[in-house]
Amino acid sequence: MANAYHGKIIVGELSDAQDLPSTTSVDSDAMVFIGECTNAGLWIDVYANTAITIANTFVLHIGLQGFTADTAASATSPHSIANAGCKPHATGTVLTEGTAHYYIMHMTAGTAGVTWTAGDLITQCAIPEDMFRALSYDYVQLFYTTTANESSELVDAFVYTKV
Repeated sequence: MANAYHGKIIVGELSDAQDLPSTTSVDSDAMVFIGECTNAGLWIDVYANTAITIANTFVLHIGLQGFTADTAASATSPHSIANAGCKPHATGTVLTEGTAHYYIMHMTAGTAGVTWTAGDLITQCAIPEDMFRALSYDYVQLFYTTTANESSELVDAFVYTKV
């Protein structure tokens, strides 16, 4: 997958020809280690690996989760920070809310639906460096949510650095 996106320095793959879910949420195939301070240079791209069509009134949501370890149990959504100094200098209290999500795409299709062809960029975001530092996140993972059966449609997602 990485060779298809020339000019980008891939740090790690989150999804490689991963099936979208059928009326549920699913985590990306992998987590990617991002380390402590990213120098505001790490980005996430999500591409259509195959043609993708989201029909009228159905949704495709893509969310970002941060992790303190390479385990699903350490996942929380990044939000509400106190002080964003680099570890071990981060101070203050992290405010938590169990239902918060950091969406990098929150889309409900209109009457014409939404279509991407294979190779189209679906969404892109910078990893929120200050927030992730304050929460001591070292790993990222995406989650995909659909309200229709999109399981025959595939996505690629990766973390890369801009130089």
